[in-house]
Amino acid sequence: MKRIKIIGLLLLCSSMQLMAQQKDMIDTALIPFWKSRIMYNESVLMTSRNGELPSSTLLFAPEKILSVKNSALNITYKKGVDWTYENGQLKLLKGSKAAYMTTAELFPDKGIFPKKDGGFVLYKEGSFFHEHQLAVTYKHARNVWDGPIPAFQWGVLPETMNKLKKKSKLKVLLFGDSIAAECNASAFSNVLPYLPSFGKLVSEALRRYYKTEVIFDNTAVGGMDSNWGRENVQKSVVDHNPDLVILAFGMNDGTAKMDPQVFKANTKAMIDKVKMNNPLAEFILVSTTMPNPESNFTGTQAAFKEVLQALTGKGIVLVDMTAVHTNLLRHKSFQDMTGNDINHPNDFLIRWYAQQILGVLIP
Repeated sequence: MKRIKIIGLLLLCSSMQLMAQQKDMIDTALIPFWKSRIMYNESVLMTSRNGELPSSTLLFAPEKILSVKNSALNITYKKGVDWTYENGQLKLLKGSKAAYMTTAELFPDKGIFPKKDGGFVLYKEGSFFHEHQLAVTYKHARNVWDGPIPAFQWGVLPETMNKLKKKSKLKVLLFGDSIAAECNASAFSNVLPYLPSFGKLVSEALRRYYKTEVIFDNTAVGGMDSNWGRENVQKSVVDHNPDLVILAFGMNDGTAKMDPQVFKANTKAMIDKVKMNNPLAEFILVSTTMPNPESNFTGTQAAFKEVLQALTGKGIVLVDMTAVHTNLLRHKSFQDMTGNDINHPNDFLIRWYAQQILGVLIP
């Protein structure tokens, strides 16, 4: 009996330690990138071009690099032994055990998805790209992010904010495609550091900040577009009777080159259907990030944010992840931020989704 109690206590301590680690990880993941002077765990895919040492570019110019780790965050690589930073590039040194890839591996001669100018784009699901990326933490100057910064929308989402401030139960539902369905988040792939996708991060952050009950549902389905969303909004959204709906379609619509006006009509139909059941329901419309620019997945994605903006008003706001990702791609490679090298975000880009949405909901 005593042995059983000891084992039980050890398991309890282990469980509490894991919970504490999870809380710390989420706290760190949700520090707004545009506010802090420290960039935590920015992802890079170190790439060797033409036989040169593997290198990558950081989003901001580092004043001091604090750590370079694997994406699981359980291995730290040493400066001067594994890596160096010079001429605006993070570089791996010869003999480093840190992960990297070559351009030949990223753009093979055979594959599933063609590259625009010949050859193919590497495509891997699961944790493949996560395991080939590194996480860099560094100090940088203040106010260096020149992309979109979300504004607190307390007056535009009055029903949501009223529930949160009064500590009433808030039902949040996320509806969209595979990006919303968590694909390639490390938790979804069941690998360290087990970071959940943006819907769970948002709901957890709301619980912590407002100290109230937040019920979160995710009815997103991979591979789907807004046509499917319009057809399935009754069972996937209306029947759940949510207070706040996050709509996140667009990637697959754009790949199919859907006319932006059709995308707008589909989105409006979903909103109208929900509001027929619950006139007080409010909406966050999330414009999609971009697919691999080297692939044939690029279509009309970039045009959707304008038609979504036209739908905004009282009870409906836009989170423009299209503009966020476009800005990030000015400074970093697509491979730095991808989960499958085609159209899914990795943990780093998922954190941008969560932070941008939370900027609307938390002052």
